[in-house]
Amino acid sequence: MRSKQRLIGVASLLLLAGALTATAAAAQEKAPGRIAEVWVLWPEEDKIAEFEAAAKKFVAWRKQTGEPYSWTAFQPIVGDDLGHYVWRSGEHHWGDLDANAAWAMKAKADEQYQKDLAPLVRHIEHYITEDDLEHSQWTEAEYRYFQVESFKIKPGGHGAMLEALDKIHKAAVAGKFPRSYAISNTRGGDGGMTVVFPYKSYADMAEPEPPFMKVLAQNLGSEEAAKAAMQQLNASFEETHTTIYAVRPDLSTQR
Repeated sequence: MRSKQRLIGVASLLLLAGALTATAAAAQEKAPGRIAEVWVLWPEEDKIAEFEAAAKKFVAWRKQTGEPYSWTAFQPIVGDDLGHYVWRSGEHHWGDLDANAAWAMKAKADEQYQKDLAPLVRHIEHYITEDDLEHSQWTEAEYRYFQVESFKIKPGGHGAMLEALDKIHKAAVAGKFPRSYAISNTRGGDGGMTVVFPYKSYADMAEPEPPFMKVLAQNLGSEEAAKAAMQQLNASFEETHTTIYAVRPDLSTQR
């Protein structure tokens, strides 16, 4: 099995937009959370059409049965493992996971899964992720594609990684870097960090103007400082991987 971390970076695709309320307690209750649940399914290679038909039926059943979550589905279109599908539900607080687990037990969701999908699935994985909002910037839009950069952190490299990430993010914000990016951390599997860049089209994938390294150089003082920050960040990782995903609205549940 290939490295699992690189397959679930899509978990950081949607970031919350905080809402101001009268009190901190009220804000905590009303604001979206940082937690997401992610399921990754590999169907039998000779049963893709059957799997997609069954998946549509299953997600429709979950919505009709009153599940608290809504799910967005994604499929890889660039990478070295194109045979999996990802379902993600985000913007949760930890307590929401308890509520959805209670719904699943009452609705007998596992029994429905075993009936609709399990015979067509050869492998399945489950992850929990947490959005790193302090190092992300996101403009909400109708994105179609998501480039996922997945990073496995070296043992002992977390502190240096956070130091470099903080420096780079602040420079990008100060320089008004025009591209959205979302960062999240994963619980389960290899763990690690992911950075996701959203696109509306293939043309949108062209390097922005000004380029990222130019923005860093202008706001860190020099090209040497920008290169040093990136080198510090990259030195914190022992493995990286890139996948591009497309949204599958037909396999998703809507709010």
